[in-house]
Amino acid sequence: MTTEPHLTLFSRCLLSKWGFNDGDAPEDWLGYCEDLGIDYSRLDFPLVALVRTYLLPGIEQDVTAVDIETSHNPIRVETVDGADVREVWYGRAPEPTLTPEYVDVPMADVLRLALAEAGLSKPPRLTPPVALS
Repeated sequence: MTTEPHLTLFSRCLLSKWGFNDGDAPEDWLGYCEDLGIDYSRLDFPLVALVRTYLLPGIEQDVTAVDIETSHNPIRVETVDGADVREVWYGRAPEPTLTPEYVDVPMADVLRLALAEAGLSKPPRLTPPVALS
């Protein structure tokens, strides 16, 4: 039995400035693209869309998410069940528990969102190296 490749989004990443790999594309995504010959350098990793589409709808607590223009984690929750949790982002307050702990997103859906954000119908392909003579 083969398992379809997936990306795991952890709920607690919503509570940290450094969550979701500090906003960088995860290695699992990069490896998936390489395996399929996709040039991931020409696609933005769709983190915010993934979190809004797959993780936030499953969170059992009442949360308010915000997008942040930053070089770090660009999507976080600022309230959990009505309580302001922005100090948690920097480790200055106790972290509330968010459930479920994580959601898994099929890599095919990650690719679909990345293509949609880029306005592409097909993924950009890696160009084969040119043989030197």
